[in-house]
Order: sequence, then C-alpha cells, then structure tokens
Amino acid sequence: MLNKATCHCGAVVMNLAEQPSVIFECNCSICRRLGVLWAYYSCDEVEFEKGHGTTNKYVWNNRILEFHSCSVCGCTTHWVAVDPGFREKMGVNARLIDGLDRTNTKLDYVNHGESIEFWTR
Repeated sequence: MLNKATCHCGAVVMNLAEQPSVIFECNCSICRRLGVLWAYYSCDEVEFEKGHGTTNKYVWNNRILEFHSCSVCGCTTHWVAVDPGFREKMGVNARLIDGLDRTNTKLDYVNHGESIEFWTR
C-alpha cells in the first residue's frame, strides 16, 4: 500500500517502484495553480492499476508536457511528455502517494519552472 498513488475517488491508481526520497515544488504557472508536488520516476517504474487511458489531458504553451487528471474527481495525477519518444521520465503528483512520510522525504524547489529543463533532471 505504501507505494501507491491514488486520486481522491480511486478511479486512478498507480503502483510505484518505490517511495520518493526527493519531491519537487515547481514554480511554473500551471504547477503553482495546481498546488502539486512532483515525484519523478522513469516511466517503467510506474504501473497503472486503474485508470490508464481514462484521464483528462491538458497540454499548454509549448506543448511539451501532458498534465493528466482523473476524469471523475479532477485530481491532477501525473504528467508525461507529449512526444512518446521523450517518455523516459514522468512526474507523479506526490500529494497522492499513500503514506508518504514527509519527514523522510526531501523537498526541493524548481526555480524558473517556465523552462522545460526542470523535468529532465
């Protein structure tokens, strides 16, 4: 149970390879408004138990990232690159990770989040 991320209603459930040791707060315009904290994973470290392909997608500005949210409860669940050729990494909304122990998880800040460089770390 500790390595699951779930939306509020449970329609989207992601199994994570491990708990994140670092989570990131991005200061770009969309992340600030969504209020998310990101845990970065390689795409093969995240398995969708429920909800894969059923989320709503939002793509903005330079059309590099797809932000996904549950089509039922609206929680932002994750982001992936628009171009499948660049889908080595993805961001999972760390606020959805069940049992995330913030005392053992470092919080880092992504400054100048308007650039695309932040998600390639």
